[in-house]
Amino acid sequence: MLATVPGRERGEAPPAVALRWAEPSAGGAEVSAPYLLTTAVFDGSPPAVPVPAGVHTHSDGLLVWPHHGSLTLYTRDSVRRLVPGQGIWLPPGTPHDASCDPGSVSCYTYVTRAAIPPHWSTPRPLRVRRALQEMLLHLDATPMPDDLRLRTQRVVIDLLEEDPHPAIDVPVPADGRIRALADDVMRDPESELSLEAWAARHALSVRTVTRAFGRDVGMSFARWRALVRMSAATTLLAQGHPVSLVAHRCGYSATSAFSAAFRRVTGVSPTEYLRETVPVQADR
Repeated sequence: MLATVPGRERGEAPPAVALRWAEPSAGGAEVSAPYLLTTAVFDGSPPAVPVPAGVHTHSDGLLVWPHHGSLTLYTRDSVRRLVPGQGIWLPPGTPHDASCDPGSVSCYTYVTRAAIPPHWSTPRPLRVRRALQEMLLHLDATPMPDDLRLRTQRVVIDLLEEDPHPAIDVPVPADGRIRALADDVMRDPESELSLEAWAARHALSVRTVTRAFGRDVGMSFARWRALVRMSAATTLLAQGHPVSLVAHRCGYSATSAFSAAFRRVTGVSPTEYLRETVPVQADR
C-alpha cells in the first residue's frame, strides 16, 4: 500500500512564481474504506500515479512530515520549513503546497475524516518520532489482516502529539506583489540586500513594502527577515552543519551576532537548540 511518488509534493525547489490561492484544485479522498489512514512518500522518483500540482486541497486530513532531509510547506498565510521529527497537521480542505530539497524524502499521511480527533480543527505542529515514522511506513509497506491494520492505525493516531519545538512559522504578506518579494528573500536568506534594494528589484516603493509588512504580517521587514533567517538556520543546524557555517549561510558575518539573533527568536542558543532537538530526532 506504500505510495512512493515524486515530491512537490514532488522534490522540486521552492516555487519561483507566486502561488495561486484563490482557486486551489480539489483532491478527493486518499484513504480507502475501511482504513483510517495511508501514507504517500515523495522521493523524487518518476510518478507512479497522478499527483496534484500547485495549490490544492484534500478531503482527508493531512499530516505533512519529512523522513529524510527537509521540506517546505506553504499555506495561505505562512511558510514552514520542516526537518525530521517535525510535522504539521492540516485539517480537511486546507489549501497548501509543498516542496522538498534535493535528496530529501517527504511523507504525507492522510487521515479519514471519521478518525480525526474532534479538537484537530485547525493546523498545528505535531511531533513525529522516529518510531512513529517507521510505524507509518511499515503500515503501508506490509501486508496484514484488516483487523490488525485497523488496530495499529488507531494506535498511531493515539500516539500523535503536539510538538514542543515546532517549526518556525514565517508569516507572508497577502499582497501578491509583496509576496513575490518575500519569496525571493526566503530563497536567499544569506543576501545582504537592503529593503531599498529589494523594493527596487520588484519595482516597488519602500513605503509600499513597509506598509504591507506592517499590515499583513504585523512586523517590520527587518524583523521578518530575521525570522526567515532563523527558520533557515534551524534546518541547517538539524542537518548537522556547524554553527559558524550556519551563521554565514544565514547572512551573519559574526557567529556571536547570529547566536544572539537566534536566541531572540527561539529562546535558546544554537548550541542549546541542537542539544534539545538532535536527541529527539535520534529517538525518532
